Amino acid sequence: MKLRAIYIGDVRFDECPVFELNEETNYFEMLNDKEMRYERQCVEEDEDFLIFKVENDVATLIKG
Repeated sequence: MKLRAIYIGDVRFDECPVFELNEETNYFEMLNDKEMRYERQCVEEDEDFLIFKVENDVATLIKG
C-alpha cells in the first residue's frame, strides 16, 4: 500500500504533481522530483491536500 497526496491548487494547471509518502524519511516526496517534499504532518494537517491510499491500482480517498 502507498499513501499519495495532491495539492488542490495544482489542478488549475496542465499537470498535477503527485506526492508519495516515504516511510523512511516521513516526508511526502514529489514523484517526479524527490527534492520537492513536505513533512508528513504538514500534508496531513493542510486542508488543501487530498490524501489517497493506493493499493492494487485502486486509489481510495482517505482525507479530503
